[in-house]
Amino acid sequence: MIYIMSDIHGQYKRYVAMLEKIELKDDDKLYVLGDVIDRGAKGIAILKDLMDRENCEMFLGNHEHMMLTYLDGSDRVSWFYAQNGGRVTYEDYLSLSEEEKNRIVDYLLHETAIVKNLEINGHRYILSHTSAITDGKDRYTRDYADLMDVQDIVWNTGEDSTNFIAFRDECEIPTTLISGHMISRRFSGNDDVYIEKYENGYTWMDIDCGCAMGEHYGQLSCLKIDDKTGEIVDTFYVN
Repeated sequence: MIYIMSDIHGQYKRYVAMLEKIELKDDDKLYVLGDVIDRGAKGIAILKDLMDRENCEMFLGNHEHMMLTYLDGSDRVSWFYAQNGGRVTYEDYLSLSEEEKNRIVDYLLHETAIVKNLEINGHRYILSHTSAITDGKDRYTRDYADLMDVQDIVWNTGEDSTNFIAFRDECEIPTTLISGHMISRRFSGNDDVYIEKYENGYTWMDIDCGCAMGEHYGQLSCLKIDDKTGEIVDTFYVN
């Protein structure tokens, strides 16, 4: 089975509860679409757990991007804006050994995805943190010469953002774009996964259900896709 979640934002208890709920097995695949860290207190713990799972692929979110650009000196400001909640992650990061720090940075720079295409039994899915790149090419953070080259992608700005899905040419086969970044409540008024269908054959699913608002608000969601039929067979929530 394939499982997809996003925007955990340091909510370790929800993360562990979700893993227990979906009963993740070694032969399953877990995709986490970025923003594991910041705001909540246990982002580093979640990140380290994901790094140690061979069946997990993580995506670069804008919060991991802010962490990296702070550490390389290209943006020493954004991560510490109060609304971004990076200080709790930074303080946790400082407590790590140099070996652990280097392992995390190396993982984020070289192992995280930007866009992933899945085609299963006539079903097409495009996974990302928030972009709408529809050319069929998988992309990884390591494919970009400079971190600033992916800033528009992970922040939902520019021509590849979800704002432009409706203006794409009609897709050859029905395609579902799955992303996080923007809290679903902004579009639906509730904390469930938001789904919007377009006349050009695309469907957008926003699976960021509000962990960024704190442990007493929102919820964590997880999609389940049957890796044989390609169908979305369940949506799980932990609040």
